[in-house]
Amino acid sequence: METQTSAPSPLRRRDPDRPWYAYAARLLPAELGRWADLGCGRGEFIEQSSGKEQSGIGVDYALSSARAFRASGRPVVVADLNRGLPFATGALDGATMIEVIEHIVRAEALVAELARVIRPGGWLVVTTPNVVHVAYRWRALTGHPPKQEGYHYRFFTRDTLAAIFAEAGFRLAAQASFGKQALLSKLARLAGKGPKHKVRWVVPRPLETLFAQHFVWRLERMSDSK
Repeated sequence: METQTSAPSPLRRRDPDRPWYAYAARLLPAELGRWADLGCGRGEFIEQSSGKEQSGIGVDYALSSARAFRASGRPVVVADLNRGLPFATGALDGATMIEVIEHIVRAEALVAELARVIRPGGWLVVTTPNVVHVAYRWRALTGHPPKQEGYHYRFFTRDTLAAIFAEAGFRLAAQASFGKQALLSKLARLAGKGPKHKVRWVVPRPLETLFAQHFVWRLERMSDSK
């Protein structure tokens, strides 16, 4: 029998300064049905999903995360998201991927798997960074690699991300994009908000390409009929 002498340190921290997490939770439908949180970590997103956490199934690659998730009394599956999903066809009403798809080498195959396991009419909530944000472009122009190189394996623009989901049979149903206001963040820190405080703002659609740091989308699984 395995024993544990101390609580595991979190792989992800619940951070109120990440408004796209809260917005993603608001995009969840009122009736969740049977759903899975892919890359669930220790359950941070499910915990803040408007009190609906008990219906979520966790899926994560890390055994330590799965153990911590299971200790909360929720079901969890250990699986490599690059190698298919451990669910029957049409078995899920929906799924979430919160800051996950950029870590998946075979992202197209994973989205195709999501189309297989989510029933037609079901839902999918996704968040991911925007690789063509102005700060990332500046890093490239000045000869620096992306900040997440070696940690993020895929880098998406809005169009490439939309194409992957459309090809698999998903329709974009709701969205928002979030950016960081660097100058206001500095002023807020000088005003005593703390050394890590960041001012976030919802980026209007025409400005997304340059100023959105994170996309937050809810997609609908379309019918297979043509």
